[in-house]
Amino acid sequence: MSDVPPVPAGLSHRPTLGGLVVPWVNIALADGGADFRGLHNSKWRRAWTERLCQVCGLPLVHPIVLLGGPNQLASYFDEAPLHPWCAAYTARACPMVAGRREAYAARPPVSHGPRGQVCPEPGCGCGGWRPHTAGRPAAGGDPAHEWWALWCADFALAVTPEGRLLGGKPIGELRRRLVSSPRGAGP
Repeated sequence: MSDVPPVPAGLSHRPTLGGLVVPWVNIALADGGADFRGLHNSKWRRAWTERLCQVCGLPLVHPIVLLGGPNQLASYFDEAPLHPWCAAYTARACPMVAGRREAYAARPPVSHGPRGQVCPEPGCGCGGWRPHTAGRPAAGGDPAHEWWALWCADFALAVTPEGRLLGGKPIGELRRRLVSSPRGAGP
């Protein structure tokens, strides 16, 4: 399958599903599946506050990469930070980031259905997964947007006046590159 890139050695510790690495920040389901569209809220928060890569879950190193669309470039990024090599893998593996989709899926994420009612982490106490509310998720069926990679020296947390974490704002931009446009019409 041409849409399934090889798993980089640095991601060999991560589980895979259909040949794709399951990002650390995504929801792992009790039945062994994963919700590639659902974010584990506490891991998403930890990625920002503890400076962990959203794909591999390991501590970030310099430079840091942020992925997002035009809205994120103009304000803050709600996709958690990545290592450069994890961002390169994501740009090939994720159908949205790679520009292989013209719209976001209209169906609810897998974790919002019966498969998401049981948490695979014993003693977690979450009572089943809850919809991600930290960032600005696209509504089902919304048109896809361009994806950009922004390399930066660091980031500052973006929070509401009430203290709710929204994501991060780059500090010390080093490079910016268009990754894709919808339906593969990218750079």
